[in-house]
Amino acid sequence: MRSNGFRAQSVRHLAAAALQAAAVILALVAPLAAVIATPCAAQDATPIKTRHIDVSRERATQLPRSEDDQALVEGWPLYRTERGQEAFNDAMATLRATDGAAPPADRFRGCPGLDCNLSLPALGPDGWIPPGRLWVSGMEYVLFVHSPRLRDAQSYRRRGRGDMRYFVFHEFHNSTRNTDPFDTISSHSRSVFVPLYMSKQWTDARGRSFVVVVQVAPYDVVSIHASDKGSAGPGMEVAKNYTDPLEPLQGLAGILVATILKAAAPHLQVVNHGGTEGLPMLNEYERRLQKLRARPGAPSIALPFVPAPAQRVAAAAARLEDLIVRRGQSPRIPIAERGIVPVAHDPTLVAPMRPAARRPSPPEPVLIGPIRAATRPAASPVVRGQTPRRSDWE
Repeated sequence: MRSNGFRAQSVRHLAAAALQAAAVILALVAPLAAVIATPCAAQDATPIKTRHIDVSRERATQLPRSEDDQALVEGWPLYRTERGQEAFNDAMATLRATDGAAPPADRFRGCPGLDCNLSLPALGPDGWIPPGRLWVSGMEYVLFVHSPRLRDAQSYRRRGRGDMRYFVFHEFHNSTRNTDPFDTISSHSRSVFVPLYMSKQWTDARGRSFVVVVQVAPYDVVSIHASDKGSAGPGMEVAKNYTDPLEPLQGLAGILVATILKAAAPHLQVVNHGGTEGLPMLNEYERRLQKLRARPGAPSIALPFVPAPAQRVAAAAARLEDLIVRRGQSPRIPIAERGIVPVAHDPTLVAPMRPAARRPSPPEPVLIGPIRAATRPAASPVVRGQTPRRSDWE
C-alpha cells in the first residue's frame, strides 16, 4: 500500500513538472508567433484604400509591359505613381464592398446581349455614375468605381450642355502594348484627358468575370482628347490595342456607359476617335440599337445593381488573392474539389522500341597535293626619281 502511494505521488510530481515545462515553452513561443503573424495580419486588416499611399515608388515597375507587370510589395501591387495607386485601390475596395451572392438567372430572362430596354442607375447631378456592381448575367458584372482625380478641396471645370456634342470611344496604344488602365491613369498626370477608363475582362476570386469602369471626374468635365472631335464632350479609354479583339464583356460595358450618358444628355452623339480607334466598341453599341429597332416589343429589364456606399468602400480590407485572379494565372481550385485524377488506362507503346539511328559523321578532309613552300615573285626594278607604275605595285 505504501509503495502504491509513493508511485501515485511520483506520477503527480511528474505531471506537474510537465505542465510547468509546457507553460514555459508556450510563454516563450507565443511572443515569437505573434511577431511572425503580426505583419501579415496587420497588412490584411489595413484598409484597401490606403495601401501603398504616401510611400516611396523606388520599388515600383517604372516601365510596365503588361497588366501584370507590377511589383508586388507585401502581396499588393505597387504602381509607379500615387494617382495610379489610388485608382487601383479604389477599384479593389469597391469590389470588396459590393461582394455577395449573384442574382438568379431569371433576372436576365429575355435580355441576351443586353438586347432589351434597360433600366439603369441614373447619372447624378454632380456628373458621376453611381459606384457599385451592375450585373449583366449570373456570372458577369460591370464594376463602376469613383476615383476622383482632384482632392476634396479642389473643383473641376465643367462644360455646359451646349458645349458638348460627342461621347467618344478611345483605345490604348503605346509601344509597350501595356493596357493597364491604372498605369494609363498614372501617365495622364496633367489636365483631365478623359473622365472614364475601362479595364480588360478580369476574374474575381469566386470565378466570375467583370470589367472595371473607373470614373476620375464628372462626365462633363473640360477634358483634352479626341482632337478630331474638338474634345467636345466626354470620352472613355478602353483597355485594348488596335490588334486586340474586343472582349465580350467590354462590349457590354461600353453599351451600359453610353446608355447611361445618353439618358442624361440625349443630344450626345456616340462616336469613335479618328479612323478605327474605338470602332469595335462603337459597332457593339450600334448593333444593339439596330436589334432594338427590329424588336419593338422588347421587354424592359432592370439590371441588378449593388451600390457601393462610401463608408463601406473606405473600410474595406482584404488580401489580393481574396479579391481577384491575376491575369495570366490559373484560377484557384477550392480545397473541396481537389483530388487525384484516376488514369483511365495504362500507357501503351505505339511502336516497338529500337535504337536511335545516328547520322554518319562527315569524312575528314584530304590533301589534293603535297605540301610545298610558297614562292614570292621577284620585284621589278624602279629607277630613282621615277614614279612606280600601278603594274609595279601589283
